[in-house]
Amino acid sequence: VVGVGIHIYERVKNHVNGTLQEIQQFLDREEGQNRTIYVSPPAGPMESVYRGLLPNVAPENPAHPFLDVYELTKSCTMENCTFDGSHRSRYVNRWKAQLLLNTLCEVQ
Repeated sequence: VVGVGIHIYERVKNHVNGTLQEIQQFLDREEGQNRTIYVSPPAGPMESVYRGLLPNVAPENPAHPFLDVYELTKSCTMENCTFDGSHRSRYVNRWKAQLLLNTLCEVQ
């Protein structure tokens, strides 16, 4: 399970196209390996990266399994969903873990 969008985004000085290009290069290297699930960035300042990823990952591209936590974290509107605006609280992370388990069970 891989999700590094925010780290790439910061490294390329908040450049959306540079972030998407690096993620796409990673996905291309992994294609056919059937060993990774890419995780979206959480809701927040990464919306343009998230939207740019969608055509390149499942369900649009089944070769790249995708765990969409952007919409999940966006739907959490309570104050205690995050403790600093970026990192999620424990119960939101449990919710993401359940989503991962549901995804893995569907694959098998």
